[in-house]
Amino acid sequence: MAGSFLLASQPVLNWNDIGRRAVASTTGPCLYFPPMDESALSPSRNDCPHPLVRAPRAAIVGRRPTARLYPAPPGLQGAIAVILSRDARECQLSDEQRLTHFPASPVMSLSWFSSQSVGTVETEGGGWRWRPFGTSLVITGSRSTPTVTWSPTNGYGGMICFTPDVARTLFELDPAAVHDRFVPARDALGAHWRSFLDALESATDDTAVLAEIAEHVGARWRTIEGRTSAQPTLRELGRHWVQRLALQSRDWQRGLSARQAERRIKAFSGRSLRDWQSLVRTDGVFFAARDRFEAGLRLDWAEIAQDEGFADQAHLSRAVRRITGFPPSEFAQRFVEDESFWVYRLWV
Repeated sequence: MAGSFLLASQPVLNWNDIGRRAVASTTGPCLYFPPMDESALSPSRNDCPHPLVRAPRAAIVGRRPTARLYPAPPGLQGAIAVILSRDARECQLSDEQRLTHFPASPVMSLSWFSSQSVGTVETEGGGWRWRPFGTSLVITGSRSTPTVTWSPTNGYGGMICFTPDVARTLFELDPAAVHDRFVPARDALGAHWRSFLDALESATDDTAVLAEIAEHVGARWRTIEGRTSAQPTLRELGRHWVQRLALQSRDWQRGLSARQAERRIKAFSGRSLRDWQSLVRTDGVFFAARDRFEAGLRLDWAEIAQDEGFADQAHLSRAVRRITGFPPSEFAQRFVEDESFWVYRLWV
């Protein structure tokens, strides 16, 4: 992870207010830390602040950095885990406030930076050194230790996060080769990604980035899945909607009680978040059954129930009957044989 960012179709969560409820402070809504004892730190190198120095959150007055998290766009479910973005252009941040901390993580990412130079801050020989990436497009492998990055200027950037299995299938990357490494994306990715990297490098806002991801990454993912249409499936749309709703629920819970947030979700969407999640989980049964049928395998409902997260086969049967009006075996037969099930066959 080489920045503090991410993207997807519509912004659903603003991280600027995270942590306020957990802070007991008499200084107002922003968290301020006492000055650090600079004598306890070794001399800085390359004018970079010490990676462990603390700095207050950006002040309420003036423009504050905008950080957003987006779920994977429809059509890229299963490919992209999440997209982050952060815009600190026109912000007044100190050197210390431009540090960014990342945890150890199995997730990999493709990061981009606009109008700024970013690099890692590494401790060495009792001091520390800033090592700029030297590129605005970086592939970050999974990380076995926490990481700190820094930029001497403010700017805009983001990161597309994905799992190691997707790194192999979609980006043709060997996860082991980039583990605990930061690699220039133009060196790591094949020639067919050049136009996407060019577009990503020149994008100036989330809307442009999301459009480029949908066009370039979406096309590559459809090829891998053997799909010819860019039209998202019913399953993809449903999952995307529920992911957005879950993030919205988390956002509301920062200022409301859990019960109040539940009521707002129901007023906003017509159902509780649990109901929506149940619908999406039942969706998975349709696809699992179809895949098994097309592969010539027996429909083992107990096994499908376990794979799709149901307590048991009876739980699955109740859920399918509630959604379709039929028990699983009868639904499967009608899906294959009945003309009246054309909508299921067309979109599911």
